[in-house]
Amino acid sequence: MFKRLWNSLSCIGVKVRYDDKLIKRITLTNQFSFIAFIVCLFSGLNNFVLGDVFSAVIIEFFALLCLSSFALNQIGLHKFATSFLLVALSTAIFYFDSYSGLHSGTFLYFFPLILAISFVHDSKEKMLIIFHLLLPLIFLFINVSTHYTLFKSAYITEDDRYQMFFFNLMFSAASIAFFVYLTIASNIREGRVFEQRMNERKATEQAIKHALTEKDILLAEIHHRVKNNLAIIASLFNLQMSTVENEDARNILMESKNRVKSMALIHDRLYKSDNMTDVDFAKYTKDLVDEIQYSYPTVTNAVVVNTHISNIQLNVNTAIPCGLILNELLTNCYKYAFVGRTDGMIDIEFTSIGNMLRFVVKDNGVGLKEDYEKGESLGMVVIQSLSEQLDGEYKFTVNKGTCFELKFEQHLLS
Repeated sequence: MFKRLWNSLSCIGVKVRYDDKLIKRITLTNQFSFIAFIVCLFSGLNNFVLGDVFSAVIIEFFALLCLSSFALNQIGLHKFATSFLLVALSTAIFYFDSYSGLHSGTFLYFFPLILAISFVHDSKEKMLIIFHLLLPLIFLFINVSTHYTLFKSAYITEDDRYQMFFFNLMFSAASIAFFVYLTIASNIREGRVFEQRMNERKATEQAIKHALTEKDILLAEIHHRVKNNLAIIASLFNLQMSTVENEDARNILMESKNRVKSMALIHDRLYKSDNMTDVDFAKYTKDLVDEIQYSYPTVTNAVVVNTHISNIQLNVNTAIPCGLILNELLTNCYKYAFVGRTDGMIDIEFTSIGNMLRFVVKDNGVGLKEDYEKGESLGMVVIQSLSEQLDGEYKFTVNKGTCFELKFEQHLLS
């Protein structure tokens, strides 16, 4: 029953929405108020027994002031409740220390008061802590400098003072012991809460890791299946090519197959990578060049491909359009740029310039026709559409070959 009552008193003014620091302040203030009330109550009774009714009444008045902090906490004035209690107790100790004299031992109550100041306030409230620590020191200095004559009572005898000393020593020591107990209990409770939260955090982290592992497995499976499906489509194009004798039709089917393969390579890269969202475009470019060369064996040995690609990672939404654009440009180079030539060179660059990405494919072939923009080739339409999809600006330059340049913002990267 006492424990239930103690917990109820400690939680007066505590709201569910409060954080741990504020709850700790309120509970410690309430507990200290109750301790101070008990000490003042019994001190007053002791003075009644001694026959000093005047001091007994004043002490009981301060006991009522201690209870007022419960009301202040209840209405939400938590900082004020703490400061009001500490100032009231400092004043009470100062008055009765002078009233009853040095030999009464009233100054001993300053020690549990200093403990209360240290425990109740947050470490960030330096000015408040300094104020409440200086106040009892100033009061103590005043009493010492006035030789405890400021409020000295002529009614109290030396025997009374010695009797009061043992009473005050006992209660101040009990107050200190009780504060040490509260501190230890609070630390144990906080330790248990911390341990519980750490266990909950570990459980949450394990759940998140498990979910992420499942997600990675699922993403890998998706990329693997997409790659396989695209590979099946490419194989169907190959089968269709074997049954078609018309050269133009075969070329159309081969170009379509290469477009599908360029997308399949993206998903293959993602499937084989630890990162399921980003593609190393340098490695992807090498794989795509190998696929294109395999499709045009008659000119493969005559063409040298140089790549100058920075360490750039592209997300799948950016890598697929860039891969399809590169596929179209390489296909055009192998088909048209080196007709009647025994050698050729293709340079591929992908670099970062400030906040922009610059994608360049250049060859030293015969160059585009002057009216290439008026043409309606599917390759040009694909390049234009994909460049717009990237919100990029592109241009073709014809000078001892053809140079394609595309610029788009780097925020499209993951």
